[in-house]
Amino acid sequence: MDRHIKESLESLLLESGNSKRLGKRIIALAGFLSPTAIPEDIRQQLGALSRLQIQQDAFDSLLEPVALMARSGTVQNLDSEVSRLMIASLEQTRKNISDIEGISYAELITWLVELAQARKIIRVKSGT
Repeated sequence: MDRHIKESLESLLLESGNSKRLGKRIIALAGFLSPTAIPEDIRQQLGALSRLQIQQDAFDSLLEPVALMARSGTVQNLDSEVSRLMIASLEQTRKNISDIEGISYAELITWLVELAQARKIIRVKSGT
């Protein structure tokens, strides 16, 4: 299990793309590495990150049929009022997702690295 955690943590540190994937990896690693008593600020950030992940997944589920309709040309056949309401609803949902605050990916990653170091899963070399 430690080898899997190490590989996942290394992959997390090399992540340069999708923030959804980054968030899911942080949550998974927190589950594997976290002690029974998580510091309050970290607990709050993990809670906000979990809510963000759920909302992003829900938004993707809402957006998927609209994207399919757009590709097939069905959106053009919709009543303009229906189209306007649908787009306004999607925009409001997107804004609600972007309003989640209090997540510091850097702080969460630092916390995870420290936990992995303490368990001797990884060793961080100093720059000197």
